[in-house]
Amino acid sequence: MCLKTKLIYFITLILLTYSCTETFYPKVDENISVLVVDGKITNEISSCEVRLFRTVKFTDEFSLKPEIDAMVFLHNDQGETEVLSELEPGVYKSTSNLIQGKVGHSYWIEIQTISNEKYESTPELMPSAFEIKSLYGEEVEVIKEDGSKEKGIGIYFDATNQNNKENYLRWEYRESYEYRSPYTVVKKYYDNAASTCYPLNEFPLINIYNATDLSIKDVKHLPVSTILQHEVKLEHEYLLDMDLYSISPENYQFWKKMKAIHQSNGNLYDVIPANIQGNITACENNCEVLGYFEASSVRKKQQFFSKSEFSLELSDFDQECEKFILRIEGPPPPLSKYYIIDSYFENMATVYILRWRYCYECNEKYPINKPKFWPLSN
Repeated sequence: MCLKTKLIYFITLILLTYSCTETFYPKVDENISVLVVDGKITNEISSCEVRLFRTVKFTDEFSLKPEIDAMVFLHNDQGETEVLSELEPGVYKSTSNLIQGKVGHSYWIEIQTISNEKYESTPELMPSAFEIKSLYGEEVEVIKEDGSKEKGIGIYFDATNQNNKENYLRWEYRESYEYRSPYTVVKKYYDNAASTCYPLNEFPLINIYNATDLSIKDVKHLPVSTILQHEVKLEHEYLLDMDLYSISPENYQFWKKMKAIHQSNGNLYDVIPANIQGNITACENNCEVLGYFEASSVRKKQQFFSKSEFSLELSDFDQECEKFILRIEGPPPPLSKYYIIDSYFENMATVYILRWRYCYECNEKYPINKPKFWPLSN
C-alpha cells in the first residue's frame, strides 16, 4: 500500500479543486481545519490502520498535515476495545492484536485529538469475501486521451462470493517489472551504476463494482490494468499485485461519490465535499471531518505475465531512450540526468546530442531492488 492511500489522494483532489478553481468560489471559513480520516480493518492479522490528517487554510499552499498525538480506539461488537499505536506521524495501527477482523462482526473507532476534539465512526459489519478465481490478460485496443488508438494487453479478473449474498467490491493494484537499460554505459556516473532495475507503479484509482443485479454473485471480466503496445513492461518479468475488498453498501456509496467527482470532467460542482458523507461524525458541532472507517474482507492475488503469452508484437525498446537534441547557451546539461553522446558549437550555443541517463544507468530513475511484495522465489 502506498504511503498516502486512495482516500487521502481523492480528498486532496477534491479540496484542491475547490481551492484553486477560478469559476467557482464556495463560502469557506478558512479558519476551520478539517480532520481527514482514512481507516480500515480487514480479516487479515494486524490489519487495522487509521490515518489522520488536517487540512490547512485554503489561502496557503495546499497540503495535509499529520494529526499527531491523538488517541484512537478500536471497538468491536464483542465488547472489546484496543488502543491503536501511532507508529509514524498521523498513522495509527493495531500492535497488540487484541481485536482481529472477522466476517460477520462489527467494528468502529473513536478518536480524541490532542486538542480534545472527539469523533466517532458508525459501526460497520464486515461482509464475507469475494474469492479471486483468475487474473488474466487479453489483447485489446485502447482509445487514449488524445483520441488516438493503440493496441495493448488488458488485464482482467473473475471473482465469486461463495455465500452468494455480498454485492459490493473495490479493488486496488500495483505493478512492478524488470527493466533493463538498453544501452551500455561507457563512463559511469553513479558509483552503484545498475543496468537492471525494478520500477514500481501504484495506481490511485477508484475501482468499484455493484453486483446487486446478479442472482449468482459470480463476477467476470472486471478490468484491472492495461499495458500499451509501445511499453516494455512485458519484455522480462512483469508482476501484478492485487487486493480485492468486499465492502458494505454504505462504503460503496461513499466511494461512488468520490469517483463521480474525479471523473465528472468539468462538472465538478454536481457533488461538493459537504455532500460526500462518510461514516465519521464529530461529537461537537464546531468540528469538521471528512473520511471513512471501513470493515472489509480482502483477498489478494499475484500474477506474472510474459509477452510470450500473447500474439501481439510488443515493443522491446523504451521509446524514451531515443536520442534527442538540446541547444544550450550556458552550462552543459547535468550528467546526473543526461548522457552526452556528442556535441558541437553552433553560433553562440552548444548543441548536445543526448539520451536520458537512465537508459544507461537505470538506477537514476528506478529502484535497483525488487519491491517487498515480489515473491521470494523469483
